[in-house]
Amino acid sequence: MILPREAWRRNELVTVAMVFVVFTGFAFVLPFLPLFVRELGVKEAETAVLWAGVLIGVSPLLAGLLAPVWGRLADRYGHKGVAVKALVSYVVLIALCAAVSRVEQLLALRVGIGLFGGIGPLGLAMATAQSPREETGRAVGLIQAAQILSAAVGPLAGGILADAIGIRRTFLITAGLCAVALGLVVRFYEDGPAAGGPRPDGLAGGFRAVARLPGLLSLLVVLFFVNFIGRSFTPILPLHLQLVGVPSARAASATGVLISAYSLAAAASATLLGRASRTRSPRGLLLATLLAGAAVVLPMALVPTYGGLLTLGVLLGLASGGSLTLCYTIGGLMAPGEVRTTAFGFFSGAALFGGAVSPSVAGIVAHWSLRGIYWVDAALYIALALAVAGGAASAASSRSRALSSSG
Repeated sequence: MILPREAWRRNELVTVAMVFVVFTGFAFVLPFLPLFVRELGVKEAETAVLWAGVLIGVSPLLAGLLAPVWGRLADRYGHKGVAVKALVSYVVLIALCAAVSRVEQLLALRVGIGLFGGIGPLGLAMATAQSPREETGRAVGLIQAAQILSAAVGPLAGGILADAIGIRRTFLITAGLCAVALGLVVRFYEDGPAAGGPRPDGLAGGFRAVARLPGLLSLLVVLFFVNFIGRSFTPILPLHLQLVGVPSARAASATGVLISAYSLAAAASATLLGRASRTRSPRGLLLATLLAGAAVVLPMALVPTYGGLLTLGVLLGLASGGSLTLCYTIGGLMAPGEVRTTAFGFFSGAALFGGAVSPSVAGIVAHWSLRGIYWVDAALYIALALAVAGGAASAASSRSRALSSSG
């Protein structure tokens, strides 16, 4: 049921703030995890890097696996109660990270964070559940922009904090941010009238309802590859920048500037395209972003200067940064309200898997050619555009036949 305008707009703002605060806090810990692993007794640099990779990857991997489960629980028992439980678990588990003495203990806590990692799809549903359907794209765009901006702000702020107050206190700051998000949800978020009690169908029933959605599999594939592309070139950027003349002493800072510029452009794209989907076809906009992404990412393999690469990075963020938002918007519009959060769980899981696999594939491609990932990304963009165009044509043909038969 749709809440009054003031209530659903407040829910939307609270959810955007929750997502930004939580994901910024998560991003705080990324810059110093290899250093913290060394502090916990892993002395060899190669082993420390391996441990850091496992610690960084295990949480999103588990979150992707369990996102549909958390989504279904929210559909059955209400968004607010599930969000509160997840945020309480974050506060406790992240605070405990400040007290670990062994890397295995840190791994166990990161696993726990992944097991309760349903806040991504939950945020999408919380922002859209009680609002008019025509506002779905705008709300999804705001949530995506919050996530993207957190990825731009969090690592830089976390690195500065770790240097200023120490690694363990930075974990406590992160736990404090999650506590702030918890307070916002408890005080200001309002569940709809239908929430608060278990629905008669169980987890399996909700999963079956989502599986029957027309076009579900194709949307999951598009989500997987869109996020795959978005995360694919980050691992090779420092080496690529050295190839275009950036001194090795400045490679790290130059990489940070490029990623931040791309992220800011992508956040703007997500917001603008989310708003545009209120009056234009989300599928048509998605097709345009995919074609634009192919046109921009291809020259990134050929540009000879850092300035040119930075310009193309900003253009890529503007061109394709809203692709994920449009995919979620399409999914949110085709999912009925009683299984919307479950559906967002499947959508988020597909995107998370794409982002988790992407760095490893990029590393393999880099052994063949350091710039080869851009060619792979361009080919994927074109293939996805063809698939989306084909799906739109098929849907239009089906509607035309249905109208003809009814007439």
